[in-house]
Amino acid sequence: MTLRNNLYDIKDVQKTPDGVTYSIQLNRDCIIYQVHYPGMPITPGVCIIQIAEELLSEHLQKPLQLTSIRNAKFLSILQPTGHTVRVHLSAIKETEGKVSAKAVMDNGEETIYAKISFTCNDV
Repeated sequence: MTLRNNLYDIKDVQKTPDGVTYSIQLNRDCIIYQVHYPGMPITPGVCIIQIAEELLSEHLQKPLQLTSIRNAKFLSILQPTGHTVRVHLSAIKETEGKVSAKAVMDNGEETIYAKISFTCNDV
C-alpha cells in the first residue's frame, strides 16, 4: 500500500544543492490516524520511514524497495495538524541497483520530527 494520496499529499517540490525538499500535507482523515491514538492522532514511525522511501522513489522516477535503515531518530511527535511538513532528501547515492539517502522531516522552522538514513534496492 502506498501512503501518497492517502496519508499525505505532495504540495511542492524544490531541488536543493544537496538533494530535494518535498512539502507535504498529512491527511487527518486517513484510517491510520483513526486507529493510531484516536483523539490524539500520531504518525507511526513506520509510516514516516515509508514516506521517505516513497518520496525518494518519486524523486528518482523509479520504483524502490526499502532494504535497510542505518539510523532512524524520531525527535518530535508528528501529528496531522494541517500545517506543511518538509521532507528533505540528501546524500543520495546510486550504485549497482542500490540507492542510499538521508531524510530529515521538519516543519521548516525549528521542529525536527525525524532523521533517517536508509538504503533501497531498485525494483
